[in-house]
Amino acid sequence: MNNRLWRRALWLLLALFVLAPPVATFFLQPPTDLLARALSSIPAPQTVEIRPRLFVAYGSLVAASTLSILYLYRGRTFVVYWIVSWSMLAASYTLNARGYADVRLGSVMIGLSELLTVWSAGLVLLSAKEFAREGSQRWNVPVQVGAASAMWFLAAPLALPLPAVLYAGFAASAVLKGWASARFAKLGRTTPVVGAYMISTALGVMAALDTTGAVMSYRIDTVGSNALLAFNIITSVFVALGMHLLVFEDMTEEIRRMNMELSAANDQIRHMAITDPLTGCYNRRFFDAIGRRELERHRRYNKPLTILFIDLDGFKHLNDRYGHDTGDLVLRTVGALLRRSVRGSDYVIRWGGDEFLLLLTCTVAEAKGKAEELKAAFAEERYAAGLPEETGLSVGIGEVSTTADTLSGAIRVADTAMYRDKVRRAQ
Repeated sequence: MNNRLWRRALWLLLALFVLAPPVATFFLQPPTDLLARALSSIPAPQTVEIRPRLFVAYGSLVAASTLSILYLYRGRTFVVYWIVSWSMLAASYTLNARGYADVRLGSVMIGLSELLTVWSAGLVLLSAKEFAREGSQRWNVPVQVGAASAMWFLAAPLALPLPAVLYAGFAASAVLKGWASARFAKLGRTTPVVGAYMISTALGVMAALDTTGAVMSYRIDTVGSNALLAFNIITSVFVALGMHLLVFEDMTEEIRRMNMELSAANDQIRHMAITDPLTGCYNRRFFDAIGRRELERHRRYNKPLTILFIDLDGFKHLNDRYGHDTGDLVLRTVGALLRRSVRGSDYVIRWGGDEFLLLLTCTVAEAKGKAEELKAAFAEERYAAGLPEETGLSVGIGEVSTTADTLSGAIRVADTAMYRDKVRRAQ
């Protein structure tokens, strides 16, 4: 108890040591002096120069950087187009952000800036086709158009007034962005992804802004230019968001498609594991898997369960006389006949060699009728195929008792009955 009191006293002394001087200073000083001193200690705001074009250049570099990171996870070519496009846009706005003492040099730099903007829009247009995987990209026309535009925007500032160069740049960008907007809208309709619609809408707005810029290029309007730049910044943000969203949606779609393929492959492997490849009937592995389940259902719901054991008579003689190909054909015919002749709740198992087992949800009387149907149906198949008359089906029936723990007892009974039927047929 004393230790606890000493601990509390120590904490109280430490709190007084830390808090007492500031509190005493606050109450001892006059309020007016305290307020004036506090206000005087606040530094005066400094003038900060904001250069919108440089701000857009930095934003474009950020978009290119984040897309580069996404490319590490989703190495599709259209992402490379976007990275290069944003990098060109960053270079374009960087060239536009600084002033030039030499008028001719400034005109050439502006022409280069417009060229980079046009190329940037062209890459966005090409990326839509690459995303849709519409065949391999043919670079003959894009390279020729890119070379022609380079000649125009680098040579035109030396011979034409600057407004003509600006008009060409705005007009070409408007056409390319409008075209890209239509392609991404089509992409959104064929493969419903939100990112494609977001890019399409933002590019459509940017095409309209570039059209306005082309109209305004022949008159200097600082306020109008800044307003266009502000709207371009906003729409560029939506384009970047749409691109990132489209990459994630593409990755999600790829994962979904791979999961479906994996599921289909698993189903195929499972089917191969439980199915006899020659006859298409289930194999003994499948019978071992479902036998206990059917036995539990038989006991729980008191439903009749019967086993038919079927053997193909004269099969060895058939193989020796007509060859194994004919023997395989007969096995396939028997398997198809048995599968056609049972209900969906019944099972046809290839037990081994020329032996088949049917697990039927029916009484012994119904099973006897089914056995006669199968013999008659196979006789017709045998006659149509021109097989020897001694080729036929021997069938044995075994009823599963409601007190049985396994199906092996009923299988032995059916096997014995099948051999008795075989002996009868041979006499």
